[in-house]
Amino acid sequence: MPAKTVVVVGGGLAGMAAAVALESADQNVTLVESRKTLGGRAGSFEDPQTGEILDNCQHVLLGCCVNLLDFYRRIGVLDRIHWENTIHFFDPRGHEHRLWATPGLPAPLHLGFAGASFGALTPGERIDLSRAMLAMLRLGAAGRVKLADISFGQWLADHNQPKDLIDKFYDLVLISALNENCRDASAAYAIQVFQQGMLFHESAYRMGTPACPLGKLYESLPCRDVRLARRVTAIRFDGPRAVGIELGDEFIAADAVILAVNYPILEKWIPDHLAAGDNRFAGLGQLQSVPILGAHLWFDRPVLSTPHAALIGGPLQWLFRKPDSDGSAIHGVISAARDWVQRDKDECLAIFTRQIRDVFPAARDANLVRGAIVVEKRATFSPLPGVDRFRPSQSPAIGGIHGLFLAGDYTKTGWPATMEGAVRSGYLAAEALTRFATGKRESFLVPDLAASGLMRLLG
Repeated sequence: MPAKTVVVVGGGLAGMAAAVALESADQNVTLVESRKTLGGRAGSFEDPQTGEILDNCQHVLLGCCVNLLDFYRRIGVLDRIHWENTIHFFDPRGHEHRLWATPGLPAPLHLGFAGASFGALTPGERIDLSRAMLAMLRLGAAGRVKLADISFGQWLADHNQPKDLIDKFYDLVLISALNENCRDASAAYAIQVFQQGMLFHESAYRMGTPACPLGKLYESLPCRDVRLARRVTAIRFDGPRAVGIELGDEFIAADAVILAVNYPILEKWIPDHLAAGDNRFAGLGQLQSVPILGAHLWFDRPVLSTPHAALIGGPLQWLFRKPDSDGSAIHGVISAARDWVQRDKDECLAIFTRQIRDVFPAARDANLVRGAIVVEKRATFSPLPGVDRFRPSQSPAIGGIHGLFLAGDYTKTGWPATMEGAVRSGYLAAEALTRFATGKRESFLVPDLAASGLMRLLG
């Protein structure tokens, strides 16, 4: 029997994806979000000083993010994603190095020419990198999964990858992709970034950024009942079953509830005796949160001529031109930003301004007009070795809380904590709930990009 009412708590990507998928399957969905706008960590806010709409942090997608792209298709905003076929790297001396695909070359050869001429690396480092990429290719997906319990630092050491190569290339790619120091991350997730993002398909590496503030993407969400600025005060249970939510004095009854919030929040809503009987909550205390810093910077003149810049050597790891900017308004990002959480704002702005002036000639005489620092302290979970044993499934096992489903990038998705992982979790929760409600198997999850080119022969 179909669920009469489904309540989704949390209007981030996971919650929105679940709600939109369930709406498409004719479920009656109420989406509740405590903030005034949708998007969660991938959303926007109003600058209290100027009224300008700012993103919490710059978010990027790749061509391999097929479920995120499907979600954008469902909500009608694919045309608001701007794609780049060239990735622009800059070393500390301001020299630019580009990574692009050679037209007509199949995967995994498509990036070969750019990699062989990538001037940020020495000839020896390029040879070492190519050997590592070949090793990743030989592993395939099945071999990668077997490395879930070892660190990528150990894998790099086993494959004789030099420190300078790690500092200049692996760190820059993986810290931003995984929000963790590359040596500490699980080898399985680190290798997944290269396999699915660079090697298996010639379009997977393409980088997309929204051509508008993130919050604008969600303004016409195809969900009939969206309640913003409403804080859930409790989940109501009838024995071991979730039966609805409380919004202060208001109660919304539900046949099923999806909690699409960050995992540290769950503890306050799930009674201890119910959590003890549901194995999904057993490992949450083992997950570690990692912060991300976003720096909004406005200069008195254009300082960035390319759409983005991957900055070798840091401290800012990436810069992006703001939508419709001439390069004077930019957004910087530091992932795995543990060392920056307690830093003074003015100190941060001075450091970042100095870095930008050192790297970009156009910024040498530029003055910073104003700046805003946004730190998301619990941005993602850390993809450490063995982390998957602590990530919960979306649906309850036998003996778990009936009618209660979980969504969020921390759940078991097969991906690290990314926008793609968040959408995958929402789709998986929607699939599980539909089976619970109707007994039918609805499929919302989009399969990963199939291997293309020579990879079809190798795989």
